[in-house]
Amino acid sequence: MTVRTFCFGVAILVLVSVPGFACENGAWRCSDDAYTLETCEAGQWRAVECMREQGRLCEAGGCVEPWEYGSPEWSRVEDDPYATTESLAEKAENYEEITKRLHLHPELKWVMGVNLPPMQVECPAGENPPCYDNGRPAVSLEKATWKDVVSWRTGENDGLWNALYIAAEGYRYAVTRDPAVLDLIKTLLESQVLRMEVTGVSGIYTRQYIPAGYEGISCPENPSYYRVDAEKTSNKWVKIRDDGCVWTVDQDSGEWRKSDHCGLERFADWCWLDNVSKDEYAGHVLALGVLSKLVDDPGVQEVVRDQLSRIAYHLMKNRMAFTDWDGRVAEHGRIYAVTFGDYPGFNAAMALDYIKVAAEATGDPKIEKWYRDCLLQKSGRINCVRQKFEKPLPYTKYLKNPGLFPGKEGCKANYNNTSMHMCSLQNLIWYEHDPELREIYQAHLDKDVFRAPGQPRALQFQNNAWFDFIWAANKKLGPDSDGPAYEAVENGIRMLRQFPARKYLQERDCPEDVCVPYCDNRFGAPCLGFARETKDRCVHHFLWWGDPYRIQSCGKRETFVQVPADYLLAYWMGRYFGFIDEDM
Repeated sequence: MTVRTFCFGVAILVLVSVPGFACENGAWRCSDDAYTLETCEAGQWRAVECMREQGRLCEAGGCVEPWEYGSPEWSRVEDDPYATTESLAEKAENYEEITKRLHLHPELKWVMGVNLPPMQVECPAGENPPCYDNGRPAVSLEKATWKDVVSWRTGENDGLWNALYIAAEGYRYAVTRDPAVLDLIKTLLESQVLRMEVTGVSGIYTRQYIPAGYEGISCPENPSYYRVDAEKTSNKWVKIRDDGCVWTVDQDSGEWRKSDHCGLERFADWCWLDNVSKDEYAGHVLALGVLSKLVDDPGVQEVVRDQLSRIAYHLMKNRMAFTDWDGRVAEHGRIYAVTFGDYPGFNAAMALDYIKVAAEATGDPKIEKWYRDCLLQKSGRINCVRQKFEKPLPYTKYLKNPGLFPGKEGCKANYNNTSMHMCSLQNLIWYEHDPELREIYQAHLDKDVFRAPGQPRALQFQNNAWFDFIWAANKKLGPDSDGPAYEAVENGIRMLRQFPARKYLQERDCPEDVCVPYCDNRFGAPCLGFARETKDRCVHHFLWWGDPYRIQSCGKRETFVQVPADYLLAYWMGRYFGFIDEDM
């Protein structure tokens, strides 16, 4: 006879299992690892694989979301002296409204930072009018629309920043089920599709594209921007002419040359930036993965499946490398594990994430086979990647070396890589329901990344709300865990409470008695020994993507307004995973 006792709060359930005897209808029990639920039906035990089938854990006679295990009660953090007067919800509402009103061009259909017209002021003595205050806009931020924009702050990471905003809206839709949010997502996806179609290569996005005929945004005029780079170590523009072909400037002669990459007549007079990087794809796959999980609209799902399928098939065809329109691998396009450009664990997590998400979202057995047999080697030694220095090993073997903390106490860290790696782990753990693999990925997130032992710059110390919530949503929970991530969630909420209510350049100081140089960063510039809090950091494209140890001061300039995707992604993640209440 076996006696098993389960405690949940004050209730104690004792199950007695006697071989040869039927169970009592309605009885239940969880496996020791909480991955399986057994319920008694018609006198017989019936097993439900909570984790394998649903990605959930067994608790209290049901299958619950992993982050809800133990029914954690999260801190509201209402006593932070540096919190803004606006609540978290008020800031989110304002940021959503201003993003749609100001940052989203209704015809371009992607979001960008903007420059607003400066206010005309009385001229100082000796100067002729008109005179302007470049720090103050002629139209208030509460009233400015996309029609007031003087110039759009487009850049080589347009695809990344826009994708992170799409991810935020995916979480927002899951929380609110607002039809207007769904319409917004569909609009944003239109530009997402164009970002791939304009390159003429299935699976390849452009970093940045500029359609013809729009005020405030235009293609570069200087031919040097289109000059072919023989080494492909810099990003170059290409021009699509009326013949539908890509034109570039010859490196030696400086003359325009027509390529044989044609068929793009619908994009005549457009230009786009080549040499797409892993940075962009980190955002794209994160966003597509969020939409696949959370937005149940058939039209959205069709687009998401198509985009993920194209990415996966491109990688499988090109041996886990992004190969550009000119047949050359992008400078930062190699995501097979063993390269000389990045650390094996960093690339391995990215490769596993992209293929796993695509496999589940599309249901394509070929993509699933690549994940299981090529990246995980589940059917024995198979050399699918076939790169010169890489032996066919399970990519899980590479994870322990992500290279996130190089140099003295991690001072040489590349924070772009840190953010990309967290994008990979968020979806990889969320999508992986195989208990063994999931635990491997969770252990990596814990021991090599977020709580890396002996590492003073482990992510738990970086005052990054987005990282805090990724950790809390994906850490191992269950009977043999150390429980929910209470400290991380509290810190994440605190960082959001400090986040400014308007995202124009704001004055921030770094006093000499506080900002004492501790070591040099990877660029050779002095950096701090502690991570600055949100209240002390300068406005950034995406705050959580930047270096929190940077010694930096900044002045106020209300005419330059950035997209608030950083606040919105962390906020709506917090809402979806239950860390933030709607009345906070």
